[in-house]
Amino acid sequence: MDERNIDQAQPYIEQLMNIQNHSDTPDHDDQSNELNNTVGGTGESGNSEARKIRGPTLLNDIWKLPPGKTIDVPFNSLNQSIGKEGRKLASFLGIIARTPELTPLHVHDWRNFDNEEKKKLLDFVRKKFTIPKCGEDFVLKSLGKKWKDYKCQLKGDHIPKYKTKIALLKNRPSRIPRDQWSGLVSYWLSDKAKRRTQANRNNRAKQNMPHTGGSKSIATLMDEKAENGVEPTRAEVFLLTHKKRADGRPLDDDSAKVIDMINEKMSNSEGPTDQPPHRVAWKGDVYSQVLGNERSGYVRGLGFGPTPSVLWGRRSSLGNIDQEDSSNEVVQRLEHEITKLKAKQNEEMNLMKQNQDNMQLELLQMSQLMRKYAPNECMPQNINGTSSGQVPDVNSGHGQIPQTTCHTI
Repeated sequence: MDERNIDQAQPYIEQLMNIQNHSDTPDHDDQSNELNNTVGGTGESGNSEARKIRGPTLLNDIWKLPPGKTIDVPFNSLNQSIGKEGRKLASFLGIIARTPELTPLHVHDWRNFDNEEKKKLLDFVRKKFTIPKCGEDFVLKSLGKKWKDYKCQLKGDHIPKYKTKIALLKNRPSRIPRDQWSGLVSYWLSDKAKRRTQANRNNRAKQNMPHTGGSKSIATLMDEKAENGVEPTRAEVFLLTHKKRADGRPLDDDSAKVIDMINEKMSNSEGPTDQPPHRVAWKGDVYSQVLGNERSGYVRGLGFGPTPSVLWGRRSSLGNIDQEDSSNEVVQRLEHEITKLKAKQNEEMNLMKQNQDNMQLELLQMSQLMRKYAPNECMPQNINGTSSGQVPDVNSGHGQIPQTTCHTI
Protein backbone atom coordinates (compact mmCIF):
# COMPACT_ATOMS: atom_id res chain seq x y z
CA MET A 1 0.00 0.00 0.00
CA ASP A 2 1.58 3.22 -1.20
CA GLU A 3 1.47 6.20 1.17
CA ARG A 4 -0.36 8.07 -1.59
CA ASN A 5 -3.20 5.55 -1.39
CA ILE A 6 -3.83 6.47 2.23
CA ASP A 7 -4.01 10.14 1.28
CA GLN A 8 -6.31 9.35 -1.63
CA ALA A 9 -8.61 7.26 0.57
CA GLN A 10 -9.10 9.94 3.18
CA PRO A 11 -11.12 12.35 0.97
CA TYR A 12 -13.34 9.46 -0.15
CA ILE A 13 -14.01 8.38 3.42
CA GLU A 14 -14.78 11.94 4.42
CA GLN A 15 -17.14 12.21 1.46
CA LEU A 16 -19.04 9.19 2.72
CA MET A 17 -20.18 11.17 5.74
CA ASN A 18 -22.12 13.57 3.52
CA ILE A 19 -23.77 10.98 1.28
CA GLN A 20 -27.43 10.21 1.97
CA ASN A 21 -28.57 8.29 -1.14
CA HIS A 22 -26.48 5.75 -3.03
CA SER A 23 -27.04 3.80 -6.22
CA ASP A 24 -25.22 1.07 -8.05
CA THR A 25 -24.97 2.43 -11.59
CA PRO A 26 -23.21 0.27 -14.21
CA ASP A 27 -19.97 1.82 -15.36
CA HIS A 28 -20.86 2.41 -19.03
CA ASP A 29 -19.42 5.93 -19.23
CA ASP A 30 -17.35 5.94 -16.02
CA GLN A 31 -20.13 7.94 -14.34
CA SER A 32 -20.24 6.99 -10.66
CA ASN A 33 -22.34 7.13 -7.55
CA GLU A 34 -20.55 6.04 -4.39
CA LEU A 35 -21.06 2.98 -2.25
CA ASN A 36 -22.65 0.78 -4.90
CA ASN A 37 -21.97 -2.26 -2.78
CA THR A 38 -24.70 -1.40 -0.32
CA VAL A 39 -27.59 -0.66 -2.61
CA GLY A 40 -29.67 -2.06 -5.42
CA GLY A 41 -29.62 -0.92 -9.01
CA THR A 42 -30.78 -1.48 -12.53
CA GLY A 43 -31.05 -5.16 -13.32
CA GLU A 44 -31.25 -6.94 -16.63
CA SER A 45 -35.02 -6.76 -16.44
CA GLY A 46 -34.87 -3.00 -17.04
CA ASN A 47 -36.47 -2.07 -13.74
CA SER A 48 -34.77 1.19 -12.76
CA GLU A 49 -36.45 1.55 -9.37
CA ALA A 50 -33.78 1.71 -6.64
CA ARG A 51 -33.86 -0.71 -3.79
CA LYS A 52 -34.32 1.02 -0.42
CA ILE A 53 -31.97 -0.45 2.14
CA ARG A 54 -30.03 0.74 5.15
CA GLY A 55 -27.04 2.87 4.25
CA PRO A 56 -23.46 2.12 5.27
CA THR A 57 -22.00 2.68 8.71
CA LEU A 58 -20.06 5.94 8.41
CA LEU A 59 -18.80 6.54 11.97
CA ASN A 60 -18.97 10.30 11.70
CA ASP A 61 -17.90 10.83 15.29
CA ILE A 62 -14.73 8.80 14.78
CA TRP A 63 -13.63 10.51 11.57
CA LYS A 64 -14.21 13.89 13.20
CA LEU A 65 -11.99 13.16 16.20
CA PRO A 66 -9.40 15.93 16.70
CA PRO A 67 -5.79 15.12 15.76
CA GLY A 68 -4.09 13.07 18.43
CA LYS A 69 -7.36 11.98 20.02
CA THR A 70 -7.98 8.22 19.89
CA ILE A 71 -10.47 5.72 21.32
CA ASP A 72 -9.07 3.26 23.86
CA VAL A 73 -10.16 -0.28 22.98
CA PRO A 74 -10.18 -2.86 25.80
CA PHE A 75 -9.06 -6.43 25.07
CA ASN A 76 -9.81 -9.55 27.10
CA SER A 77 -7.44 -12.31 28.21
CA LEU A 78 -7.81 -13.99 24.80
CA ASN A 79 -6.72 -10.77 23.04
CA GLN A 80 -10.20 -10.05 21.63
CA SER A 81 -11.63 -6.54 21.52
CA ILE A 82 -14.66 -6.10 23.77
CA GLY A 83 -17.24 -3.51 24.79
CA LYS A 84 -18.79 -0.69 22.81
CA GLU A 85 -15.31 0.49 21.83
CA GLY A 86 -14.62 -2.93 20.32
CA ARG A 87 -17.83 -2.69 18.34
CA LYS A 88 -16.78 0.70 16.95
CA LEU A 89 -13.42 -0.77 16.03
CA ALA A 90 -15.15 -3.60 14.14
CA SER A 91 -17.25 -1.10 12.15
CA PHE A 92 -14.15 0.98 11.40
CA LEU A 93 -12.31 -2.09 10.09
CA GLY A 94 -15.32 -2.82 7.88
CA ILE A 95 -14.96 0.60 6.24
CA ILE A 96 -11.25 0.01 5.62
CA ALA A 97 -11.98 -3.43 4.13
CA ARG A 98 -14.35 -1.75 1.64
CA THR A 99 -11.86 0.93 0.59
CA PRO A 100 -9.87 -0.40 -2.40
CA GLU A 101 -7.27 2.33 -2.03
CA LEU A 102 -6.33 0.75 1.30
CA THR A 103 -7.12 -2.93 0.76
CA PRO A 104 -6.91 -3.84 -2.95
CA LEU A 105 -9.44 -6.42 -4.09
CA HIS A 106 -7.47 -8.12 -6.84
CA VAL A 107 -5.17 -9.84 -4.30
CA HIS A 108 -6.45 -13.41 -4.14
CA ASP A 109 -5.63 -14.21 -0.51
CA TRP A 110 -5.18 -12.06 2.60
CA ARG A 111 -2.04 -14.08 3.39
CA ASN A 112 -0.50 -12.74 0.18
CA PHE A 113 -0.54 -9.19 1.51
CA ASP A 114 3.00 -8.04 2.30
CA ASN A 115 3.70 -7.68 6.01
CA GLU A 116 4.80 -4.09 5.50
CA GLU A 117 1.45 -3.33 3.88
CA LYS A 118 -0.36 -4.83 6.85
CA LYS A 119 1.77 -2.75 9.20
CA LYS A 120 0.68 0.39 7.34
CA LEU A 121 -2.94 -0.64 7.75
CA LEU A 122 -2.37 -1.12 11.45
CA ASP A 123 -0.79 2.33 11.67
CA PHE A 124 -3.83 3.74 9.86
CA VAL A 125 -6.16 2.16 12.43
CA ARG A 126 -4.05 3.59 15.25
CA LYS A 127 -4.81 7.09 14.01
CA LYS A 128 -8.28 6.66 15.50
CA PHE A 129 -7.94 3.81 18.03
CA THR A 130 -5.46 2.92 20.74
CA ILE A 131 -4.50 -0.70 20.11
CA PRO A 132 -2.27 -2.56 22.60
CA LYS A 133 0.51 -4.78 21.33
CA CYS A 134 -1.46 -7.88 22.29
CA GLY A 135 -4.36 -6.76 20.06
CA GLU A 136 -2.43 -6.25 16.82
CA ASP A 137 -2.89 -9.81 15.57
CA PHE A 138 -6.62 -9.70 16.28
CA VAL A 139 -7.03 -6.40 14.39
CA LEU A 140 -5.25 -7.70 11.28
CA LYS A 141 -7.12 -11.02 11.34
CA SER A 142 -10.43 -9.23 11.75
CA LEU A 143 -9.59 -6.85 8.92
CA GLY A 144 -8.67 -9.78 6.68
CA LYS A 145 -11.95 -11.53 7.41
CA LYS A 146 -14.00 -8.41 6.64
CA TRP A 147 -12.04 -7.89 3.41
CA LYS A 148 -12.77 -11.49 2.42
CA ASP A 149 -16.46 -11.12 3.32
CA TYR A 150 -16.69 -7.97 1.20
CA LYS A 151 -15.31 -9.78 -1.83
CA CYS A 152 -17.78 -12.59 -1.19
CA GLN A 153 -20.61 -10.04 -1.08
CA LEU A 154 -19.49 -8.51 -4.37
CA LYS A 155 -19.42 -11.93 -5.97
CA GLY A 156 -22.89 -12.78 -4.69
CA ASP A 157 -24.25 -9.49 -6.04
CA HIS A 158 -22.74 -9.78 -9.52
CA ILE A 159 -22.07 -13.39 -10.55
CA PRO A 160 -25.77 -14.45 -10.55
CA LYS A 161 -26.77 -11.29 -12.38
CA TYR A 162 -24.09 -11.07 -15.09
CA LYS A 163 -23.39 -14.44 -16.62
CA THR A 164 -20.38 -13.66 -18.84
CA LYS A 165 -17.00 -12.08 -18.28
CA ILE A 166 -17.80 -9.30 -20.73
CA ALA A 167 -20.99 -8.45 -18.82
CA LEU A 168 -19.16 -8.51 -15.51
CA LEU A 169 -16.42 -6.21 -16.74
CA LYS A 170 -18.96 -3.86 -18.32
CA ASN A 171 -20.90 -3.54 -15.07
CA ARG A 172 -17.95 -2.70 -12.88
CA PRO A 173 -18.94 -1.06 -9.57
CA SER A 174 -17.95 2.58 -9.81
CA ARG A 175 -16.06 2.60 -6.55
CA ILE A 176 -13.64 -0.19 -7.57
CA PRO A 177 -10.68 0.68 -9.85
CA ARG A 178 -10.78 -0.94 -13.25
CA ASP A 179 -7.60 -3.00 -12.81
CA GLN A 180 -8.77 -4.38 -9.47
CA TRP A 181 -12.19 -5.32 -10.81
CA SER A 182 -10.66 -7.03 -13.84
CA GLY A 183 -8.36 -9.10 -11.62
CA LEU A 184 -11.22 -9.98 -9.30
CA VAL A 185 -13.48 -11.12 -12.14
CA SER A 186 -10.71 -13.20 -13.71
CA TYR A 187 -10.15 -14.97 -10.41
CA TRP A 188 -13.85 -15.63 -9.87
CA LEU A 189 -14.05 -17.39 -13.23
CA SER A 190 -10.89 -19.46 -12.70
CA ASP A 191 -10.98 -23.19 -11.95
CA LYS A 192 -9.16 -22.60 -8.65
CA ALA A 193 -11.83 -20.19 -7.45
CA LYS A 194 -14.62 -22.51 -8.53
CA ARG A 195 -13.11 -25.39 -6.54
CA ARG A 196 -12.73 -23.19 -3.49
CA THR A 197 -16.30 -21.94 -3.84
CA GLN A 198 -17.64 -25.48 -3.93
CA ALA A 199 -15.59 -26.45 -0.87
CA ASN A 200 -16.87 -23.40 1.03
CA ARG A 201 -20.43 -24.20 -0.02
CA ASN A 202 -20.06 -27.74 1.30
CA ASN A 203 -18.64 -26.51 4.61
CA ARG A 204 -21.40 -23.96 4.95
CA ALA A 205 -24.02 -26.66 4.46
CA LYS A 206 -22.64 -28.44 7.53
CA GLN A 207 -23.31 -25.42 9.75
CA ASN A 208 -26.81 -26.35 10.86
CA MET A 209 -26.95 -24.68 14.30
CA PRO A 210 -27.26 -20.90 13.78
CA HIS A 211 -26.90 -18.86 16.95
CA THR A 212 -29.53 -16.46 18.26
CA GLY A 213 -27.14 -14.14 20.09
CA GLY A 214 -27.60 -11.16 17.79
CA SER A 215 -24.83 -8.84 16.64
CA LYS A 216 -23.02 -8.64 19.98
CA SER A 217 -19.67 -10.42 19.83
CA ILE A 218 -19.17 -13.53 21.93
CA ALA A 219 -16.12 -11.91 23.55
CA THR A 220 -18.23 -8.96 24.76
CA LEU A 221 -21.00 -11.31 25.93
CA MET A 222 -18.51 -13.34 27.95
CA ASP A 223 -17.09 -10.17 29.50
CA GLU A 224 -20.57 -9.01 30.50
CA LYS A 225 -21.46 -12.40 32.00
CA ALA A 226 -18.21 -12.75 33.98
CA GLU A 227 -18.61 -13.22 37.72
CA ASN A 228 -15.77 -12.21 40.05
CA GLY A 229 -13.48 -12.02 37.04
CA VAL A 230 -14.32 -15.56 35.86
CA GLU A 231 -15.87 -15.72 32.40
CA PRO A 232 -18.39 -18.42 31.40
CA THR A 233 -17.12 -21.54 29.69
CA ARG A 234 -17.79 -22.08 26.03
CA ALA A 235 -20.44 -24.67 26.93
CA GLU A 236 -22.23 -22.00 28.93
CA VAL A 237 -21.74 -19.55 26.04
CA PHE A 238 -23.47 -22.02 23.72
CA LEU A 239 -26.50 -22.03 26.02
CA LEU A 240 -26.50 -18.22 26.10
CA THR A 241 -26.34 -17.89 22.31
CA HIS A 242 -28.85 -20.60 21.42
CA LYS A 243 -31.92 -19.50 23.30
CA LYS A 244 -35.46 -19.33 22.02
CA ARG A 245 -35.76 -16.58 19.41
CA ALA A 246 -37.40 -13.29 20.32
CA ASP A 247 -40.04 -13.74 17.61
CA GLY A 248 -41.13 -17.05 19.12
CA ARG A 249 -39.61 -19.32 16.48
CA PRO A 250 -38.31 -22.57 17.97
CA LEU A 251 -34.67 -23.56 17.86
CA ASP A 252 -33.53 -25.99 15.21
CA ASP A 253 -33.56 -29.65 16.20
CA ASP A 254 -29.76 -30.01 16.29
CA SER A 255 -29.33 -27.06 18.66
CA ALA A 256 -32.05 -28.40 20.93
CA LYS A 257 -30.34 -31.81 21.14
CA VAL A 258 -26.95 -30.24 21.90
CA ILE A 259 -28.48 -28.08 24.64
CA ASP A 260 -30.00 -31.15 26.30
CA MET A 261 -26.66 -32.98 26.17
CA ILE A 262 -24.73 -29.99 27.58
CA ASN A 263 -27.21 -29.55 30.42
CA GLU A 264 -27.02 -33.24 31.26
CA LYS A 265 -23.21 -33.34 31.33
CA MET A 266 -22.99 -30.11 33.32
CA SER A 267 -25.43 -31.43 35.91
CA ASN A 268 -23.44 -34.68 36.23
CA SER A 269 -20.04 -33.00 36.45
CA GLU A 270 -18.18 -32.50 39.69
CA GLY A 271 -18.65 -28.75 39.56
CA PRO A 272 -16.01 -26.01 39.50
CA THR A 273 -13.18 -28.48 40.10
CA ASP A 274 -13.60 -29.66 36.51
CA GLN A 275 -12.58 -26.22 35.22
CA PRO A 276 -8.93 -25.14 35.35
CA PRO A 277 -8.48 -21.71 36.97
CA HIS A 278 -9.52 -18.85 34.66
CA ARG A 279 -10.00 -21.22 31.71
CA VAL A 280 -13.00 -20.89 29.39
CA ALA A 281 -12.01 -23.88 27.25
CA TRP A 282 -9.76 -26.88 27.76
CA LYS A 283 -9.22 -30.33 26.35
CA GLY A 284 -12.00 -32.63 27.45
CA ASP A 285 -14.39 -29.87 28.53
CA VAL A 286 -18.16 -30.32 28.25
CA TYR A 287 -18.25 -28.51 24.89
CA SER A 288 -15.70 -30.85 23.29
CA GLN A 289 -17.39 -33.90 24.82
CA VAL A 290 -20.64 -32.97 23.07
CA LEU A 291 -19.42 -31.40 19.83
CA GLY A 292 -16.03 -33.07 19.41
CA ASN A 293 -12.43 -31.88 19.51
CA GLU A 294 -11.02 -29.04 17.44
CA ARG A 295 -9.99 -29.92 13.89
CA SER A 296 -8.75 -26.61 12.54
CA GLY A 297 -6.74 -23.55 13.49
CA TYR A 298 -9.36 -21.93 15.69
CA VAL A 299 -11.35 -22.83 18.77
CA ARG A 300 -15.12 -23.09 18.36
CA GLY A 301 -17.54 -21.39 20.67
CA LEU A 302 -15.39 -18.43 21.73
CA GLY A 303 -15.81 -16.06 18.82
CA PHE A 304 -13.20 -14.76 16.41
CA GLY A 305 -9.54 -14.89 17.36
CA PRO A 306 -8.57 -17.65 19.84
CA THR A 307 -6.51 -20.57 18.49
CA PRO A 308 -5.70 -23.97 20.02
CA SER A 309 -2.05 -22.99 20.55
CA VAL A 310 -3.09 -19.93 22.56
CA LEU A 311 -5.50 -21.85 24.79
CA TRP A 312 -3.79 -25.17 25.44
CA GLY A 313 -0.37 -24.97 23.82
CA ARG A 314 1.30 -26.98 21.10
CA ARG A 315 4.00 -29.58 20.85
CA SER A 316 7.39 -28.26 21.85
CA SER A 317 10.60 -28.79 19.89
CA LEU A 318 12.35 -29.73 23.18
CA GLY A 319 11.51 -33.35 23.74
CA ASN A 320 8.13 -33.01 21.98
CA ILE A 321 6.54 -31.97 25.26
CA ASP A 322 2.81 -31.50 25.15
CA GLN A 323 2.48 -27.96 26.45
CA GLU A 324 -0.71 -28.13 28.41
CA ASP A 325 1.20 -26.36 31.16
CA SER A 326 1.08 -22.64 31.54
CA SER A 327 3.49 -20.38 29.68
CA ASN A 328 5.43 -19.79 32.92
CA GLU A 329 6.07 -23.51 33.27
CA VAL A 330 7.31 -23.66 29.69
CA VAL A 331 9.74 -20.82 30.40
CA GLN A 332 10.97 -22.65 33.47
CA ARG A 333 11.59 -25.77 31.39
CA LEU A 334 13.64 -23.77 28.89
CA GLU A 335 15.64 -22.08 31.65
CA HIS A 336 16.39 -25.48 33.19
CA GLU A 337 17.67 -26.77 29.84
CA ILE A 338 19.91 -23.71 29.45
CA THR A 339 21.30 -24.14 32.99
CA LYS A 340 22.15 -27.77 32.26
CA LEU A 341 23.95 -26.81 29.05
CA LYS A 342 25.96 -24.11 30.83
CA ALA A 343 26.95 -26.52 33.63
CA LYS A 344 28.11 -29.10 31.09
CA GLN A 345 30.14 -26.48 29.22
CA ASN A 346 31.83 -25.30 32.45
CA GLU A 347 32.66 -28.90 33.39
CA GLU A 348 34.31 -29.52 30.01
CA MET A 349 36.33 -26.30 30.26
CA ASN A 350 37.54 -27.18 33.77
CA LEU A 351 38.59 -30.63 32.59
CA MET A 352 40.50 -29.10 29.67
CA LYS A 353 42.32 -26.67 31.99
CA GLN A 354 43.22 -29.52 34.35
CA ASN A 355 44.73 -31.50 31.46
CA GLN A 356 46.77 -28.51 30.37
CA ASP A 357 48.07 -27.99 33.92
CA ASN A 358 49.11 -31.65 34.15
CA MET A 359 50.92 -31.46 30.84
CA GLN A 360 52.79 -28.31 31.87
CA LEU A 361 53.81 -29.94 35.16
CA GLU A 362 55.23 -32.96 33.32
CA LEU A 363 57.19 -30.68 30.98
CA LEU A 364 58.59 -28.79 33.95
CA GLN A 365 59.73 -32.01 35.60
CA MET A 366 61.40 -33.11 32.37
CA SER A 367 63.16 -29.79 32.06
CA GLN A 368 64.53 -30.04 35.59
CA LEU A 369 65.89 -33.54 34.95
CA MET A 370 67.62 -32.44 31.76
CA ARG A 371 69.32 -29.52 33.51
CA LYS A 372 70.53 -31.89 36.23
CA TYR A 373 71.95 -34.68 34.09
CA ALA A 374 72.74 -32.93 30.77
CA PRO A 375 73.15 -29.22 31.46
CA ASN A 376 74.80 -28.58 28.08
CA GLU A 377 72.25 -30.56 26.07
CA CYS A 378 68.93 -29.55 24.61
CA MET A 379 66.88 -27.42 26.99
CA PRO A 380 63.16 -26.99 26.74
CA GLN A 381 62.11 -23.49 25.89
CA ASN A 382 58.84 -21.62 25.89
CA ILE A 383 57.21 -20.52 22.71
CA ASN A 384 58.98 -17.16 22.98
CA GLY A 385 62.34 -18.83 22.71
CA THR A 386 63.55 -18.28 26.30
CA SER A 387 64.41 -21.08 28.65
CA SER A 388 62.30 -21.20 31.76
CA GLY A 389 61.74 -23.59 34.60
CA GLN A 390 58.39 -22.03 35.35
CA VAL A 391 55.08 -23.41 34.21
CA PRO A 392 53.61 -21.14 31.45
CA ASP A 393 50.37 -19.41 32.28
CA VAL A 394 47.61 -21.53 30.76
CA ASN A 395 45.39 -18.51 30.25
CA SER A 396 48.08 -16.37 28.65
CA GLY A 397 47.80 -18.07 25.28
CA HIS A 398 51.30 -19.61 25.57
CA GLY A 399 50.28 -23.03 26.79
CA GLN A 400 51.64 -24.86 23.73
CA ILE A 401 54.17 -27.68 23.99
CA PRO A 402 57.62 -26.09 24.52
CA GLN A 403 60.19 -26.28 21.79
CA THR A 404 63.78 -27.41 22.41
CA THR A 405 67.00 -25.68 21.48
CA CYS A 406 70.29 -27.61 21.27
CA HIS A 407 73.53 -25.87 22.42
CA THR A 408 76.94 -26.91 21.15
CA ILE A 409 79.31 -28.30 23.81
